[in-house]
Parts: sequence; C-alpha cells; structure tokens
Amino acid sequence: MTNDYRDFRVTMTARAPGQVSMAQGKGAIASASRQASELAIQVLQDGGNAFDAAFATAFSLCIYHPQAGNLGGGGYLLFREKGSQPKVFNYREQAPMGATREDFLLPDGSPDPNKTAFGPASVCVPGTVKAFFELQKRYGRLKAKDLLLAIAQRAEEGACITQYEADCLNRLAPKLTVSPESKRIYVREERFKAGDNLPNPLLAKTLTLLAQEGERAFYRGRIAEQIVADLSANGGFMAAEDLAEYGVREVEPIHAEIAGKQVWTVPPEGGGAMLLEILSILDREAFRRWSYGSPEYHHYLAQASKMAFIDRMDYLGDIPLGTCSAYQQLLTREHATRLFGCIDPARDTPTDALAGRLREPKVSGKNTTHFSIIDAEGNAVSNSYTMNLRYGSKWTVSGAGFLLNGSIDSFSFVEGMENYFGVMGSEPNLFAPGQRPASSMAPVLVTAGAAVEMVLGTPGGPTIPTTLANFLLATLVHGVEPEPLFRASRLHHQGWPDALSHEPGFDQPELLTALAGMGYTLKDKHELIADVQGVFRKGDQYCAVSDYRREGKALAY
Repeated sequence: MTNDYRDFRVTMTARAPGQVSMAQGKGAIASASRQASELAIQVLQDGGNAFDAAFATAFSLCIYHPQAGNLGGGGYLLFREKGSQPKVFNYREQAPMGATREDFLLPDGSPDPNKTAFGPASVCVPGTVKAFFELQKRYGRLKAKDLLLAIAQRAEEGACITQYEADCLNRLAPKLTVSPESKRIYVREERFKAGDNLPNPLLAKTLTLLAQEGERAFYRGRIAEQIVADLSANGGFMAAEDLAEYGVREVEPIHAEIAGKQVWTVPPEGGGAMLLEILSILDREAFRRWSYGSPEYHHYLAQASKMAFIDRMDYLGDIPLGTCSAYQQLLTREHATRLFGCIDPARDTPTDALAGRLREPKVSGKNTTHFSIIDAEGNAVSNSYTMNLRYGSKWTVSGAGFLLNGSIDSFSFVEGMENYFGVMGSEPNLFAPGQRPASSMAPVLVTAGAAVEMVLGTPGGPTIPTTLANFLLATLVHGVEPEPLFRASRLHHQGWPDALSHEPGFDQPELLTALAGMGYTLKDKHELIADVQGVFRKGDQYCAVSDYRREGKALAY
C-alpha cells in the first residue's frame, strides 16, 4: 500500500552542472537566494553579527525562496556564540490539539495525502517566528524592528525569481490555485520565467506588523487571528490556543568526534542522530583505505546509510529519549563497530536481510532550505527550516501574504507505509495531537578546539543525512576540498525502497556499472539530490560555497 504523491512532485531530466558559487572573506554566508545572501552581508557590514544576519536571512527567504523560506513553517537552529558551547533551538512545527489520526484517513485506513500534505488540514503550528525573535533578542546587536522594516520594503519591491523557482511555480500551479491567496500571488496566466519579479505587498504588511508588535502579533495578536480564521473556515484544525501555547524547545546538541574534530548537530526528533550514526560506523581505518569516490567508498556509505534508516524505525519521533534503549546505544563505539562488522565488503546486503540482523522484526518496508553563516568574530549559525514539500500546504493566509506548512504529512499514520519521501512509517512517529513530527533535518557545526571549522546543511528530506555524511567523510576523513563535492553527481540510499538512487544524468556511469556489479538495484531519482550550503575555514578567513542545484549564492565580506 503506497500513497500517490505524483501531483506534488517536480521531476527533472538530466542537465549539466551549474555554476558553484564561492566567496572568501573574514565572514561569509551561503544560502539558497542571492538576494537573501546580499541582505545578510549588508547586515554584517552595518555592524550586526551572525545572529542579526540569521534573523534577516530567515525572514527574507519567505520573499526570495517561498517554497521553503517561511514564516509559516519550522525547523532547527544550531548556533555557537564565540567562546561558548553550541546550542540548539528546536522550533519544529507541532500538531494542533484538535486534530485526530482518523481525520486524515481514507475509508481503507490509509492516509490521504490531500489532507496530510495539502490544504488547511495539513497545517501544523509554525515555530519560525518565535525562534528567530528569541535568537535575535538574546544574541543580536541590532534592532529587530529596523531589520524587519527593511525586509518589508523588499517584499513590497518583490523578488527576482530564478529558473529553478520558475520551474517549481509552473509545475505546482494547479495545487497553488486551490488557495485564493496563493493563486493571487504565485499563479499567472503566462508561465513564470527566470528574472520575473514577484512582489508581495500583503507580506510586507505582515512584516511591518511584526516589526511594530513583535512575535506576539503572530502567536496572540492580529496575525494569529488571521491564521485561525482562514484555516477554520476552510477545514483546518489549528485553534488560537495552539498558537498561544507554542514554545521553542532549547535542547542540547549531540556530537561525535570524527577524524579528531567535533561534529555537532541536532537530536531527535531531528535527523542528526542518523547522520552521526553513519559517520560513527565509517570512522575507522578499514574504511579509510578506500579512496574517496571509489565503488568501495560508495558501497560502504550505502550500507551504513541503510543501517541508519533501519535504526531510525525504533527511535525517531517526538518521544522520551531517556528511556529509549534503541537510542541510548545508538552512538556508542560498540554499536558502530558491530554494525560495521555487518557490512559485506564485496556485495550489497538486501535491506530486509540487514534489518533482520539489526533489530526485532517489525513492518518492513520536501521542502526545506538551509543557510550557513559565520561572522568575523567567529559566531556561527547553521539553520535548516521547512514547509514540508515545496510551498508547504500551498495555502497562503488570507490577507497576510505568507504560506503555511503542510507538515502533518511528516508524521506516520500506518507503520511500514511510505510517505512522500518513500520513508517508512514507524511507531515512534505515529501522529498524535500536540506532537512534533520526525525530521531528517540535520544542521551541522564542526569545531576544532575553540574554532568553528565548518557550518553545513542541506534540504532534501531523507537525502539530508546521507548527503551530509558524504560531505563530512570526504572532507574530514579523506581530505577532499569542498568545492568539487558541490559539483559532483550524488547517490542516496535510505533502506526502503531497496534501491540506490542517483541524480539524472549521473556524471560517472562507470561507477554505476561497478555498483550494479556489487548487487545494487539502481534507480534514477528524476530530481536533483539536496542543495548544500556551507562555510569552511580557510586559514584566518572563511570560504562560503553554495550549491548550484537551486541557484544559491555564497557571499563574503
């Protein structure tokens, strides 16, 4: 039993790699938008720090990258103030208290993607506004009001859209048309093309109200009233109490020592544990002997990735981790060594067989964006936030100009049943009112002593931990420079379905032939994998690198 998400997808044919954006200076940013990156650099040059720049970037991306940049979504902030330990704000979206599992099921007992991922019923309580006001209030230098008024003016003037954004808007126009406000802003009779201007005066008014009244306007004031009235009139479940009672969770980051450096990321229900598990399995001499990019390198990475996706079935969700034995042993050296020993060095082991060795038998079986910032003082922000799928629920709040998430679909409704990303439903992530759905988001900081060496992250659903694992293994363990990693075609394995996915037009056909010879079933993903945004230490400066896949921009000063 599978869900039909064909109307939600944006598939792509093979195309040549685009230009990888790079910039080096005393401080730097990489984001999915040239205009957002320019704003962040301006904030830093005007005397702001990384936290001011992050605040400005987060709010401006709802103008410049509306499929994922948001006021109406949520995510994870991993950050470090110079001289301090990294910290995490978990501002993941939260299920409304008035919704029940049965509200989203079809007569045959399967979840209905037209309710879980689309329209007012799919909306969870957003966390973005609260998290970034809190970050800026505690750690920023500039006034939030001044930053937001400047961003509101940009919303009035409009965004210059990229070819990637134009393709997404054109493909998803039938879904966006269902919302009267989305149709007015994001749908045109003539197809969008690169360079078109996309103004949003109602969003400008919302940002101005936030500048004047702060986060309270969003959670208890006029904007909250707009959200609840619109959703309630159109089949949504969110109540005023859901917004008023939402809170950012401050949690401890998790970390692992890899090649002598500390890799920091976010704990469950975020996807950081999956990333660290892959790294811990492979951080050993027996893996180092395989050169980066060889068939053996990718084979071991695929097997470790399978294991991480098998293990996630037992812990990844909004559950008490202190009493979860599967999670407690997850990142121990003993567990990683046992899993490494399960890898057949010559051939792929089918996922079901691998699962039988690792766990008790059970049921077998996007859209996010990231930005990375480091300022001249060494303050660092690694932020991943999402709407779930492109443009979230596709529903824009009437009179307010911003899209809302469709994150109900990130929950499991039936164990062993695939969601949009093909990820199997699991018991820890079963839908419940007031819970936060599991996520693959895994923003990363890498430190060496007192210095931040790397800020890294990507969107991509389940491809997030596997893509970041490849980057970190290549750079930290094998000494590969970051820039070629952004250009190279990518692979991904998530256990179920038991296939090794590759980007269209994969640039190393001989590698695919070798992996097929090792027993892998190969699958063209028909879409680009991930969109990495990173800042890397280069001597006494920082080098920002932005992926070409969504036409992002790296800038420095």
